[in-house]
Amino acid sequence: MAMKQTQTKMFDFADVGLDFCSGSKNLFPDRFKKMLSQGYNEQTVASVSVTGNQVTLNYGVAHGYAADRVLKINSGPLVAINGGEFWIDAVTATSVTMTIDAAPILIAGGFVTKIAPLGWQLVYDVANVHIFKLKNLDETDLFLRLCYQNNTSYRNAISPCVGKTVDLVTGTITDSESVVANASLLTPARGLLWNFSQSANNIHNDWTYAQGYSTYGNSKVVGSIYHINLMFFCGNGDYLSRFYALQPVACFDLEPLKRPLLLGDVPPTNINNTGYNGGQDGYAAGANSSQAYIGKIPVSFDASNAPVTTKYLFYSNPQALRSYLSNSVEAFNTTTARPLTIFEKETSQFLGHAIGLYVCGYEATLSSKPAITKENLPVLASDIEQNKNLLLHCITANSSTSAIFLASPIEEIKIV
Repeated sequence: MAMKQTQTKMFDFADVGLDFCSGSKNLFPDRFKKMLSQGYNEQTVASVSVTGNQVTLNYGVAHGYAADRVLKINSGPLVAINGGEFWIDAVTATSVTMTIDAAPILIAGGFVTKIAPLGWQLVYDVANVHIFKLKNLDETDLFLRLCYQNNTSYRNAISPCVGKTVDLVTGTITDSESVVANASLLTPARGLLWNFSQSANNIHNDWTYAQGYSTYGNSKVVGSIYHINLMFFCGNGDYLSRFYALQPVACFDLEPLKRPLLLGDVPPTNINNTGYNGGQDGYAAGANSSQAYIGKIPVSFDASNAPVTTKYLFYSNPQALRSYLSNSVEAFNTTTARPLTIFEKETSQFLGHAIGLYVCGYEATLSSKPAITKENLPVLASDIEQNKNLLLHCITANSSTSAIFLASPIEEIKIV
C-alpha cells in the first residue's frame, strides 16, 4: 500500500474533539479554529509497531480517532517524514494504522498526536471575528474573515469575506476587489452568508452532535491550505441541504479574477427571523438566493441569456437527461462529473473553472442518485478511475428532483 496524500483533509462534526452541530452557534468559533488552524483530540502514544511501511500506533486507551482523517505527530523520527502528517488507514479502539514509507524499524512511544488542521494561520482573533491566512494556488497569501453569530437568539450564520490584503489592527479586509459589505461587519447581516440554521432561537446554541442529529443530521468538511467545502443541512427538509465553499479557480489572467470562488447564500429574511425555508439554488435577485463571487464579481455556473434578475446559479436543473453513460460508451452504471464552470453573472461570459470541485451528471429520477436526506448526505463515494474518495452533497431548489450534486474530492488540490 502506498502512502496517501495529506494536503486535503476531511472532518466530521461528530469527531471526538469537535462534537457540535450546525445549530451550535456558541461553539462555532472554537470548532472552526480547531479544524482550520489548531487541530484537535490530542493523545499520547504508548508504543509503536512497524511492519514494512505499515505503522501502528498503540495508545493503550480509547483514542477516539476515525479512519480517513489525517494524523499530526508532534515529535520523534516520524516528524521528518511528510511533515509528520499521515492518513489514518484503519483504527481499533486503542490503535491506529497508517502507511508510512521509509519508517524507522524501531520507534519509541511517548509522543503526542492529534487530528491535523488545514494548516491555516489564525492572524486575528477578537470577540466573534476571526481572520485566517491561507494560500492562493500561486502561493500568495489570502485572508478569510469570518464574522460569527454573536446574537444568541438569531439564526446561526457566518458572514465570510476573502481578500488579498487585510488590516490586522482593525480586523478588516482591505482588498477593494472583495465583497466589501462583509469586510468589517461585527455581527452577521443579511447579505452574503454561510447560513447554518433555519431556526432563530437560543435552544441549539451549545448542542452536541448527538443532540442536534435529529434536526441537522450529518455535517462534514473537506479542505486544504487552499480551500474549504462545508456540507450540511441547516434544518429538517431535503431542500435545506447546504454546500458552501471557498475554492481556487483557473480563470483569465485579469486582476479582478485572481481570487478564489466564494459560494454562499443571500437568504430571503433577516437572520433574526425563523422561516428560511427555500432551497439554495434560487434566483439571483429574489428569495432563497444562492450567490457566488470571484472577488466582488457575481458569477454563475451555467451559461444563460436570462436577465440577471431571474438567473439561477445553475440554470440547468437537473444537470443530465440520464444519470449514467449509455451502454454504447460503458456497460456499467457510470455517472460522470465535470469541473465547475464559471460565468460572469451579468454577461454570461465564460471566465474559467473551479479547481477541485465538480458537478455530477444526475437526472431528476430520485432512484438514480443518493438519497437526499440529512441522515444520508453528505455521502462518501469513490472515483473508480482515480481510486480516490470524495464526498457527494447537493444544493436544491425546493425540490429533490431538481437537486444539483457537487463532488468534493479528498485529494490534492495542487500537485507539489
